[in-house]
Amino acid sequence: MAPAKPPIGRFFAANRQLFLFTVLFLVGTLLGLIVYALSHVVIGKELQTMLEVREIPSTFQAGMSALFSSSFSTILLLALLYLCGLSACGAPFAVLVPIFFGLGLGMTEAYYYSTGAAGIAVTALMVVPHYLIAAVALVLGSMESVRMSLLFSRQILPGASMGGLWGDFKLYSVRFLVFLGLAFLAGVVDVGMRLLFSGLFQ
Repeated sequence: MAPAKPPIGRFFAANRQLFLFTVLFLVGTLLGLIVYALSHVVIGKELQTMLEVREIPSTFQAGMSALFSSSFSTILLLALLYLCGLSACGAPFAVLVPIFFGLGLGMTEAYYYSTGAAGIAVTALMVVPHYLIAAVALVLGSMESVRMSLLFSRQILPGASMGGLWGDFKLYSVRFLVFLGLAFLAGVVDVGMRLLFSGLFQ
C-alpha cells in the first residue's frame, strides 16, 4: 500500500495546472524585466509616452471611457482565449497568453522602477492591483481554453465518438462570463486607484 501524500503534496497535485500557468505568467514577467533591461535605451521614450500617469476627470463619461480603455486589452485576450478553446489546435496559442501578458507587466514594472521612488509607488498603487486581477482572469481563462481545446482534439482522434460536448460548452461559456467580470473588476480597480492617487504623481 502506497503511503498517503502529505496535505501540501495533495494540494500541489490537485492544482498542478494552476501552478503551471501561474509559472508561465511569472516567466513572462521576468522576460519583460530582462527585455527592458537590455533595450531601455531604444524603447524608453515610447514607454514614457504610453505609461505616463494621467489624471482622470471626475465625470461619469470620463470614468466610463477610462474603464473601457483599461479593460480592453484583458477583454481582447479573453476573447482570443475563448476562440482558441473552440479549436482543436488552439491549446498552444492559449498557453502563450499568460507569457504575453506577463511580458507587458514586466516591462511596465521595469520602466516605473527605473524612475525611482515615485515609480515604485506608482507600481504598488496603480499597476500591481489591477494587473493581478487581470492576471487571475487570464490564467484561469488559459486553463479553461486548453481544457476545452483538448476536448475538441480528442473528438478527431481515430475511433473517438463525436458529440457530447454541449454541457461542457455551456459550462465553458459561463466560466468565461465570470472571467469577463474579473476583467471589468480590474478596470474598476485601475480607474479607482487613478482617481485616488494619480494627482500625487503629476
